[in-house]
Amino acid sequence: MNRSIPEMLVAVVLAAIVTFVIADLAGGFGTFPNERWAAAIAMMCLAVWIGPGLLRRYAGNANAALKAVALWLLIIVAVAMLYVYGKDFLISIGVNVP
Repeated sequence: MNRSIPEMLVAVVLAAIVTFVIADLAGGFGTFPNERWAAAIAMMCLAVWIGPGLLRRYAGNANAALKAVALWLLIIVAVAMLYVYGKDFLISIGVNVP
């Protein structure tokens, strides 16, 4: 891997953190609240942490990479559906949910 890529990724994360600090001091940018800035920076940090290893692991094997992406998307959709419809489903099958 090119040595400048990790340095650029660290610079992107630092720029995002600086943006968050400025947004916090300014009370947010428009209708984009501070919590969303924090979530966006956290997602970027995860992408920077996970991304290079993922790219290295699936280099030259696009079929396995697509399978892994499809599996993760399936897991994310299943958790999201459970979060959105889980309580209603439990109530509909007779479970007493507070």
